[in-house]
Amino acid sequence: MNPMPAADVRRRGNRIRRRNNTLATVGGLAAVAVIAAPFAIFAGGQSSPDDVDPAPPTTSEWVQQIPEDFPLSDQMPDGTRERDGYEQQHVDVCDDQSWTADGTKDARQATYTDPSEGGLDRVLGLYPSESDAAQELMRVAASAQACALESEGGKRWVDVVPSSLGESSVVYANHMSDAGDMFVVQLVQVGNAILQDSTYSMGGGDPQVVQQTADLLAEKSTGVVDAMCTFAAEGC
Repeated sequence: MNPMPAADVRRRGNRIRRRNNTLATVGGLAAVAVIAAPFAIFAGGQSSPDDVDPAPPTTSEWVQQIPEDFPLSDQMPDGTRERDGYEQQHVDVCDDQSWTADGTKDARQATYTDPSEGGLDRVLGLYPSESDAAQELMRVAASAQACALESEGGKRWVDVVPSSLGESSVVYANHMSDAGDMFVVQLVQVGNAILQDSTYSMGGGDPQVVQQTADLLAEKSTGVVDAMCTFAAEGC
């Protein structure tokens, strides 16, 4: 065979290189498209993650002031007096045992005093949030339980009493002496509010009397506990 002229060989080589370069470019673009396709599918056609609006945060507007018409003294005797703030009326067996108004945004107290039969006391406190109120209730529950263990067998002791008002409640009795005098204390949490009822009574040496006194406190506070729905996240 006669060899091709050198010029023809160079022209043919150039055509082959141009064709290979073109095929390589097209193949590379196809590979990029194949890799990018799943990302486009998962992106749902969004051009950029920055275009996605964030979900609005869920918050609750907690009531921070006790309404003027709140029925705090409901089912309490005639002669009950209400006032702003809180001053403890019952006596504890252990230090740092009781609920206090520390950390509350608002507090109101209703007090009835009977020289012959003791008295009744009720206080409502509002916290910045439901979690703040729940933490305080847990603190009081733990303090009452610790005092019950610490004072067991002593002349003054504490009983943690079963509550008929559910998990968000604590009831305990401060036994002040062997004579049977006691203060029974009940706390209930609804939303960002805590309600505390306390009463002085005799007969604390009988567990049945202690439970009856606690049940009476719960019964007398049902109307107020129902009204506390105004402090719950879902409202009334």
